[in-house]
Amino acid sequence: MSRRIEGGLSTQLNPFGPQWPSTKSGEAAPVGQQVQQTLFGKSKPLVLDAAEYPELADLLEVLRKYVNKLARMAGDAEGDYALALANGTIAMIDSSGVIYIGAGFLSAFKNVLDVLVGVVAHEVGHRPKRWTEYQVRKQLTHKEIEYICRHEETRADIFAGKGLAELGFDCEPLCNFLARVADKPHPEYFPADVRAEVIRDAFAGRAYRAVNRKKIFPGFDRMTAPKGDLGEF
Repeated sequence: MSRRIEGGLSTQLNPFGPQWPSTKSGEAAPVGQQVQQTLFGKSKPLVLDAAEYPELADLLEVLRKYVNKLARMAGDAEGDYALALANGTIAMIDSSGVIYIGAGFLSAFKNVLDVLVGVVAHEVGHRPKRWTEYQVRKQLTHKEIEYICRHEETRADIFAGKGLAELGFDCEPLCNFLARVADKPHPEYFPADVRAEVIRDAFAGRAYRAVNRKKIFPGFDRMTAPKGDLGEF
């Protein structure tokens, strides 16, 4: 039996507030752990049974194929990322690589694959597991963590722009989407117009590279481009 999705689209990309990492008195956690906790340790949304939403389950399967391509593009294994249908969010990734995609968001943009792929590309662009490599111990202030978060969100936006270009999508729907959901300033994000320009610049540069690769080395392009889903990128 299928279920109807109630409610509208959330208006925040990051609906859960920061949860600042805590340590024992006098002990600083590794920098990587502090950043992981802030970026990816937020309260997780309610996970839904995708089998009860057949149409959305089909969309998740489509997105899963793109996530696999994006994972290779990022230099990660396909198994580093998983998708879960959730309630009360647009999209978010946790420290283990699970990407939670909101049912309302998925339903609202079921016919706009450019936005859906752009959003999951942003989440893959975070590459959360790499933060375990940062073992330097230093207690970061809230301002320092917010600065790192803005830097990380920008890196993820750059990857989203590049991913959309490589996969043959348009970046403008994603840029318009960001403007639509940016209802107030957020300490972990740059303004929507700045983010859109970052995405456009990354998209343009990668699109130019992808077109030239296809023209000059068509065989190599067929074997390595994420769009073709063949081999390592």
